[in-house]
Amino acid sequence: MDFTSVPIIVVCCYIIGEIFKVFFNKQEAYKLIPIVMAIIGGLLGIIIYLTNPEIILNAENIWVALGIGIVSGASSTGANQIVKQIFKKGEEKNE
Repeated sequence: MDFTSVPIIVVCCYIIGEIFKVFFNKQEAYKLIPIVMAIIGGLLGIIIYLTNPEIILNAENIWVALGIGIVSGASSTGANQIVKQIFKKGEEKNE
């Protein structure tokens, strides 16, 4: 099994999420970020499956690739929170 597709999707969704925050600088829009990242992750999973199906965890069909993409896209939101909490802890120590 090749696991390269999952980190690729997570990193792409993370970057897209940061760009989303720049363009939509409202708290109401921030609530949509996990949903948008899951949708984009699902689309990336399908695109990877259609272009090179063996690198997306040997998905048997497009539905499995969609599920892997959705979970990977949603995990980018968790990665964002990890980065946010690490830098938040560092700021608290400096005060």
